[in-house]
Amino acid sequence: MAKVLVTGGTGFVGAELVLQLLERGDEVSVLTRSAEPVGPDGVMWIRADLSDAGSLWSALAGRRFECIYHVASLPCDTGDPEEMVRVNIGGATHMLEFARRSGAGRFVLTSSISAYGWFPSTKFDPPLEMPVTEEHISRPKDMYCATKRAQEILATTFHHEYGVPTVALRVTAVIGPRGHGGGRMWHEFAEQLAGGEWIQLPQMSEDDLSHFVDVRDVAAMHIAAGTEDGAVGEAFNCCGPGPTRGHEFAEIVTGIAPGIEVKYGFPWSMSQGGELAFDMSKAKRLIGFEPQYSVADSVRCIKEWADAGGLEDSGA
Repeated sequence: MAKVLVTGGTGFVGAELVLQLLERGDEVSVLTRSAEPVGPDGVMWIRADLSDAGSLWSALAGRRFECIYHVASLPCDTGDPEEMVRVNIGGATHMLEFARRSGAGRFVLTSSISAYGWFPSTKFDPPLEMPVTEEHISRPKDMYCATKRAQEILATTFHHEYGVPTVALRVTAVIGPRGHGGGRMWHEFAEQLAGGEWIQLPQMSEDDLSHFVDVRDVAAMHIAAGTEDGAVGEAFNCCGPGPTRGHEFAEIVTGIAPGIEVKYGFPWSMSQGGELAFDMSKAKRLIGFEPQYSVADSVRCIKEWADAGGLEDSGA
């Protein structure tokens, strides 16, 4: 049993990570700003604002964790550069400094493929190689991409200069039920899927090639990164078993919900109108991790969740 801390533990990815950590039997603490946090039994809630160093040091005084999972970040470009820097960069710096001061056994950073420079709302810049490996250059052109790359640079610096055992996971488009926070678009997808009349896919056209990852695989890879020795000092792509074209996504949906009308170009499209796929061989080689869930598995899970009353339970 490990003593672990999760920031962003009530979000889309963080909540699944907390559940899997509890299932492992770990002692789980979650850092939250909420006065009345909602989550599973067995969690120790620590109230603090990670962008406020004073609040953070006070709340975490005297604590030490075998692993810190830093999932919390603003999930998109808010249009406020100072806020982006304060929360994404300042928050990561404060948590890394806590890891250094307290002697944390591992620090796992939830980064993004946006650290390479890809973000749905920006003009698509074709990759220099396909599938994209972790050696691909970073070309950020918006504040979200820039802050995610900055988080990685900070984590690497704390590792080399201060000996903090850090790992960064570059997560692609996450898919799964109970969508909220950064995954709120999947809640609307679930509503459309349950309605059975029409659905808009998270791709711009039937030819788009996008790489999704199931939220269950994302959480499992965080745990592998937090426990396997080969992860320290590395950055890893965090993606599903393979990329999916728009027409393939449509076939999956119509196979699960026959008769539903498929549309493309949803406002929260996960693609940029091009082709993007990522290589996962480094994760398999260094930490023995391979994703288990296909896009079909993910869509089926969303449908089963909605059919079982998940939408009603979530207040939809």
